[in-house]
Amino acid sequence: MRKFWVVFSQVFFKNLKSGSWIFLVLSPLIVLLIGGGIFYYVAQTTEPAKVAVVSEQPLAPLLAQQDKETKYKTYSAQAAQKALADEKVDGVLTVSLTPTFKASYKNRENSQTVSDTTLNQSLSRLKTQQAAAALKLTPTQLSALLTPAKVTTKTVAFVDGKQVAKSNSAGDINRGFAFAVTFLMIMVTMTYGSMLASEIATEKGSRIMEILLSSVSATTQFFGKIAGVFALLLVQIAVYAVTGAIAWQWAKNQSFIQQYLHGVDLSFLWNAPGLITVAFFLIGTLLYAVLAAMAGSLVSNLEQVQQAVMPISLFGMLGYFGALIAQQNDAIVVKVASYVPFISASVMPVRLTLGRAGAAEALISLAVSIIFLIAFTWLSVAIYRSNVLVYSDAGVLKSMRKSWQIWRSEQGK
Repeated sequence: MRKFWVVFSQVFFKNLKSGSWIFLVLSPLIVLLIGGGIFYYVAQTTEPAKVAVVSEQPLAPLLAQQDKETKYKTYSAQAAQKALADEKVDGVLTVSLTPTFKASYKNRENSQTVSDTTLNQSLSRLKTQQAAAALKLTPTQLSALLTPAKVTTKTVAFVDGKQVAKSNSAGDINRGFAFAVTFLMIMVTMTYGSMLASEIATEKGSRIMEILLSSVSATTQFFGKIAGVFALLLVQIAVYAVTGAIAWQWAKNQSFIQQYLHGVDLSFLWNAPGLITVAFFLIGTLLYAVLAAMAGSLVSNLEQVQQAVMPISLFGMLGYFGALIAQQNDAIVVKVASYVPFISASVMPVRLTLGRAGAAEALISLAVSIIFLIAFTWLSVAIYRSNVLVYSDAGVLKSMRKSWQIWRSEQGK
């Protein structure tokens, strides 16, 4: 066990202090910080649009009551034109009430925009009020005429055959969560898979592996390296979790954030489907780590690493595109793929979060992945142990064939 911790510490601390890993961790935070800063600046500095209203009657107060996000002010036609030219207003709204209701809007180039939908709705209400006055309708009659029909919308989900009420925003939150898990899975597998394969290929190419094996067994090295790289991933996730928690304490009190989070249902993140999704992420990451370690043992030097990580890229892309298809429909191909190891780590969480698969189906798929992980790890350790001192420039496929022959020969003995 002491030798395991020696290998683990060497891999973990060497990469923890490397500039490439630090950049890998900090670059997303820097991008989010810059993007969030720009969004915050725009939200704080954006002023509401100013509209000059030209009409026979003072309609500006009525329009302001109906559109709180725009500033309306009454002008004469000449004063409105001058204010527009002097950039004191963003647009001029001209309304004619007689003989028929007509309106036109003229805005300045590169000015604050006014929503056409909002403007049309406000003017439609004014037109309706004018027609009601002409027909001598009372305010009560007008209110009854304008009151829209009320439709109550409720979103439900079925968990283990039972109907459960959900927030109307649950579908959008689930889709966003599924996409985030899918994207994170492919990024992690590409990055850390290449890191682990490069770690092993570097030692083989410099012949350090021969010295290491004289004191540490190949099996101990295999698991020590995987544990070291996996610990780096957990540290990265922990950094993001702590940073996110700190940022949330500030963001939740900001008005421009609250308007986006109002009514959003985040309960999915800590219920059973959310925990199962996290389990898929961890098992899937371990699967790709084992594959990367095995692939790294098949190359003779660092230059061959790109060939070795090709299977990682292939499975990663299959899972990614499978998850994208799963967000659109639940075809038979998607259902089958959600039980295939490597691919299921991306596809099943999407089906689960969108309610197209139940917890029982997800647990069966997770159990299949765990059983496959155990069997695949055993096979990978055997290949790693047989091939870690084999040097060949013939390519990865021929190295794999040769490694298989060596392993069969050892099994026969």
